[in-house]
Amino acid sequence: MNFAVLKGAAYCLVHTPDMILHNGTTQTVEKHTNPDSEYLKNIRANYRTYEEVVNYGPNQTYIGNMTPTELKEVGMPFVGKNIEGATNKGKFGEILAQKEFILMIKLADVFDLVLLEETFLADALEVYRNYEFYSEADESHLKKSYEFFVIEALVNEEGAEGLYHEDKLVGCVKRAHDVDTNLSSHVIFENLVVKASGILAFKNLIARNNIDPITIDYVIECSEEACGDMNQRGGGNFAKAIAEAVGAINATGSDLRGFCAAPTHSLISAASLVKARTYKNVVIVAGGASAKLGMNGKDHMKKGFPILEDTLGAFAVLISENDGVSPIFNTDFVGRH
Repeated sequence: MNFAVLKGAAYCLVHTPDMILHNGTTQTVEKHTNPDSEYLKNIRANYRTYEEVVNYGPNQTYIGNMTPTELKEVGMPFVGKNIEGATNKGKFGEILAQKEFILMIKLADVFDLVLLEETFLADALEVYRNYEFYSEADESHLKKSYEFFVIEALVNEEGAEGLYHEDKLVGCVKRAHDVDTNLSSHVIFENLVVKASGILAFKNLIARNNIDPITIDYVIECSEEACGDMNQRGGGNFAKAIAEAVGAINATGSDLRGFCAAPTHSLISAASLVKARTYKNVVIVAGGASAKLGMNGKDHMKKGFPILEDTLGAFAVLISENDGVSPIFNTDFVGRH
């Protein structure tokens, strides 16, 4: 049979230490139920630096600088065993720092809901201009900044979701509707995090596999978040929004959900669509879930480890017609759960 094949893949991580405390549900629930806990008092002292995240063996393996066999040779626990010569760029993707990612959140915002403080924006933009995926077109989306007191008032008085860097308020995300809780600032923040990190993975897929984005026919987004409004909660569509942002102008698409199993369902769906010749090139993409940051932080700290769930994970893969070279998806044998 003429099975579909895996033509390319990209894997990215985003180090987001400030989002652990402010956006990870383990921490936000703890702040609500036990605000004076020892866990909250000590959590910042257990954050890893960006350099430590880059030097972490599992992260180097994820972006393609090590094989699983090489990682096994490092030996568990992997914490504290820096990988010699580790870099933030890999065969499959990259490990991005928080400062640049906050700018990507702003770039993913098409409704002017993200406000960035003037000093932070100027400093971050200077760094971002040296980034691989920087474009002069980004400048028009990043030219407007705000004084700190404006952002502080929106967070304290109007319920905007704060954006933090190095424990300082550097921006905010406003709500998208006055009464629709599905468009609250918190939900919009989570949605923009998914979109921005999904764009990051998709751009890495294109760049590292020499893919022309206009050849992509269909996109399936399979993260653990959902977007919509009061009339269609979770209705989508992350897939088309991400495709538009990366120049996949001929692609349509939809979101597929199944908790952490969604990528498997997406692979089966994409391979079937290609095998049926409905579409020639299907991209599966998923952004990271900020709610999961620090999910097991209490257990990590009890065992003397730093907070290990300090990165957003994102990936993108291209499923295409059989080229006689790439690995196939044999859909004659599909499991069920």
